[in-house]
Amino acid sequence: MNNVKQISDYVSGIVEDVKKNGDRAVFKYLKKFDGVNYYSSKKGCKVCQKTIDDAVGQVPKLLKNAIRSSYSNVLEYHKYEYSQIKKIWRYEKDGLKVGQFYTPVDSVGIYVPGGHFAYPSTVIMTAIPAVTAGVKRIVMVTPPKNMNSAVLFAAKLCGIEEVYCVGGIVAVAALAYGTRTLKKVDMIVGPGNAYVNEAKRQVFGYVGIDSLAGPSEVAIVADENVPTDYVVADIMAQIEHDPMAKAYLLCKSENKISEVKKLLPKEAFKQLKIEFCSLSEAIKKVNDIAPEHLELLVKDYKALLKNVRNAGAIFAGYQTPTASGDYWAGPSHVLPTNGSAKFSSGISVMTFLKRSSYIEMSKKNKKAYKTVASFAQSEGMQYHKKSSEIRI
Repeated sequence: MNNVKQISDYVSGIVEDVKKNGDRAVFKYLKKFDGVNYYSSKKGCKVCQKTIDDAVGQVPKLLKNAIRSSYSNVLEYHKYEYSQIKKIWRYEKDGLKVGQFYTPVDSVGIYVPGGHFAYPSTVIMTAIPAVTAGVKRIVMVTPPKNMNSAVLFAAKLCGIEEVYCVGGIVAVAALAYGTRTLKKVDMIVGPGNAYVNEAKRQVFGYVGIDSLAGPSEVAIVADENVPTDYVVADIMAQIEHDPMAKAYLLCKSENKISEVKKLLPKEAFKQLKIEFCSLSEAIKKVNDIAPEHLELLVKDYKALLKNVRNAGAIFAGYQTPTASGDYWAGPSHVLPTNGSAKFSSGISVMTFLKRSSYIEMSKKNKKAYKTVASFAQSEGMQYHKKSSEIRI
């Protein structure tokens, strides 16, 4: 099923079913799609705390240390980000006080996909910015096949107390509208496939979402000095996500392009576009592509940075693969795709903060009330006019 309308209609049917029938619909689809029976469970598809606690002992030591290291870096990064945000400001002029302040979203649902692989990294990259922003209730949903010890350990490390064993369209609908066993949330974040994406699109407005994610992508700008095996490895790392993932190689050296082509397997070229161009032309192309990931595998990458306008995350220099951002460096790996870096950003603390304006008027400024009344009169809004004049 790849027709856009077919996907939309299919998703709509499931969303409406879950909205109308709650747990009964959720259990039906879990049995149908995953072979899991929750009909007799009072807690529905909620994962009990003991299961989460037991997962800690099942994670190999080396992986546990890697997850903890990632958690530490990502937490430190987002705490620093939070410290740089001016949470409240005001100014006063002629008796008028105006300003703004930020407050966190009350509840967030984190969608952790479970396709070819399990993704404990996505737990960390979505939960920590929300925790740092001050979100009170964080719910994690993930498909049954993704319910492994590493994912649950990451959830426990991040302090997530509500974990539900449900994925896909059903999970998005349950988060948006709520069921008897899964209370609705105010916002849904996290990557997913085309069906999850369409479900998020359909519930947007009733709940908030982070973005409509497309296939993962990387643009690599390379010069003649970068080791060829670096470029090859980074291209292959990108396209191994799934068959829809895309890679672009923009290179100023024909010799380097030739070397890369010789080392790549034939199947890689289905997902790869290679262009020979100068570095300045490469950056122009990058801003047009607006890639999720941008690698500047050039010696003088600092000279290029000032001209980059559209990219989800930038990986600077020969020694910085995209994988460092996927797992460990600090910024969230949930980034804008499909050219949406032209107008949006990846998940951060700011994703989970709402901005409110503040206005306080004073009787001392009669001219202001008269101005408001005059404006209201011009638009034919008589009670708008009166509500201002009555305060003079």
